[in-house]
Amino acid sequence: MNKVTYLLTNLLLGCNIVFALPFWKRADPSYVNQSDEEIIQSVVGQLNETLKNKNKCTGCTDSLEIGKNLALQRPDLVPNAFTEWCVVTGQGSNGSCSLTYGKSTVTDSSTGSDVADMLTLINPTGYDGQLYCHYVQNGKCPKPQTPVVDISDMWPPKAEEHTVAPVPSFNDTFNVLHFSDFHIELNYTVGAEANCTTTTMCCSIHSSNRVKHTGKSSKEGKWDSFYESTYNDNLTFSKGPYVDVFANTDIWVPATSFGNYQCDSPELLVNSSLNSAIKYAKQNNLDVQFTIFTGDIIAHDESKYLTLETAMESEEFIFRDMKTNLGNIPVYPVLGNHDTYPYGEIAPEQYGFANKFTWNENLMADLWQGYGWLNFSEAEYARKHYTGYAVETELGLKVISLNSNAWLRQNYYAFINSTEPDNFGQFKFLIDELIQSEAINQRVWIVAHVPPATGGLPLQANVFAQIVERFSPSTIAGIFFGHTHLDQFEVMYAGSGGNSKTIENVINNAWIGQSVTPFVGNNPSWKYYVVDKKTFSIMDAHNMYAKLDSTYSNNGEEPKWLYEYSARSAYNITWPLTSPLNATYWHHVAQAINYSVVARQTYNNYAGRLSPSTPNCAKSNSCTSDYCFVSSFTVDEYDDCMAALPKH
Repeated sequence: MNKVTYLLTNLLLGCNIVFALPFWKRADPSYVNQSDEEIIQSVVGQLNETLKNKNKCTGCTDSLEIGKNLALQRPDLVPNAFTEWCVVTGQGSNGSCSLTYGKSTVTDSSTGSDVADMLTLINPTGYDGQLYCHYVQNGKCPKPQTPVVDISDMWPPKAEEHTVAPVPSFNDTFNVLHFSDFHIELNYTVGAEANCTTTTMCCSIHSSNRVKHTGKSSKEGKWDSFYESTYNDNLTFSKGPYVDVFANTDIWVPATSFGNYQCDSPELLVNSSLNSAIKYAKQNNLDVQFTIFTGDIIAHDESKYLTLETAMESEEFIFRDMKTNLGNIPVYPVLGNHDTYPYGEIAPEQYGFANKFTWNENLMADLWQGYGWLNFSEAEYARKHYTGYAVETELGLKVISLNSNAWLRQNYYAFINSTEPDNFGQFKFLIDELIQSEAINQRVWIVAHVPPATGGLPLQANVFAQIVERFSPSTIAGIFFGHTHLDQFEVMYAGSGGNSKTIENVINNAWIGQSVTPFVGNNPSWKYYVVDKKTFSIMDAHNMYAKLDSTYSNNGEEPKWLYEYSARSAYNITWPLTSPLNATYWHHVAQAINYSVVARQTYNNYAGRLSPSTPNCAKSNSCTSDYCFVSSFTVDEYDDCMAALPKH
């Protein structure tokens, strides 16, 4: 080949390579001197090209590149461009596209503004983009390999004395209440449609069934609990006026006074649960020192029905009701994934988003300090650290609260620089507090909302597990989550994979508090712990619940809150009375769930609190993943366990 032929050949090859690239990659589009509409149409055209890519992962990351280029030049147009693209390509309805990509305002809970923020800083083709396309875009990219991060340089070596847990005292205990997932439905309406098809959340003024009902409701003559009742300031129940719900013949199933399995909690149910706890504590002489609340206040209403005002009202109502009912009993709360506006978002201040969600942090700090649950310095920390804080109880236990939206998969900001495990600084805060407590042999409880293994991002889950392993068993006495609405637990083992799940490798365990909301298909419930005064280890947990369906035809009277079970005796595990219900105990329970259908059924009975929706584990495959849940503490471990299950 002569020199001229060589040059021409390579020139043509170069041209072919250039023209084989998508047009937006040949040069970064510049939107200078274009009108807003021209820019939007240009971006929509570019985004349409990504859908032609047979490789869905590449198409997804390409769309992020296009979005990033627009966000760096015209972030204000990201909501408009992506909403139009979503609509014209049929990726969703006008409403769903607007909610995902539209601009957020105080009356519109869309997340397009947050998407624009994310796009300005995300690495589209790296780990950020692949992680986003896996978790947010319905698995368009396979789950990327989790980076290996070792954070052991953030703490001193563990001393020999901290490799064992302290021994509890003998029968010197106090009690702690645990509430989770109230999900107050502010627009709950007695008589509204509880068998709705037009909204996810039934029992509200927005609920309806697409099929018009004619004639009498099947519940007429059977259900009679249709009263607009309240709890008075002195905490007594007052049955209100009767609502003639059957006069509306369009209603298939009318919402009753205390709620429905397809609905979130009316405030009446919230107050009933709190009121029942105080009554039970008095009747049984419980020594309740404090309450933990593991998050989720705001209802599951569609985003189009949520506003900044309803978000604030929900938070104010719940904490007011807790203070009213619990009186001088301190409450140590966390916020859940629903407890923000828009849903699931908190933004890392270090990347220039210092004022993005301060309304929530300020509101929480003011309420929690005002109710006497936090002092000034603790409230100030919560105000500046995403509502997280550390507080020392009167008996000497330290409670550390974290905002789990920092590792939430639905938080757009969590995908920014996602190979960095601590963009929000929460893990450093946690480690610093644990180091201080370890130095003085102080025991610690950690409270958050979302269990990292099944609701978090993989890297953050691994980092959290490293921290727990380092400070267990001597310093961390308890870990508490909510979020799943089920009464559950998780056991943490050293290492990962099935071979490490042995009694020798047990590290710690987490308690997952059941919900008060019945949504979806659960009986409302709460629990209380029997806690050793010396070590703050949990000696037992007792669970209370109400059969919600029994309130449908009780003439509007209060629910009967029933004793459900003791964690110490529930699974017939032989266990010393003087030993706490530690990770070793729960390892035995996990093994029983793995090998025994009877134990799996018991676990599911208690998970939903004996609700009508409880699965039959002997006849269905719905219980097969239970062992993976209870024996996994990280995302990677859970995913590996699920992948190893037999395919049905």
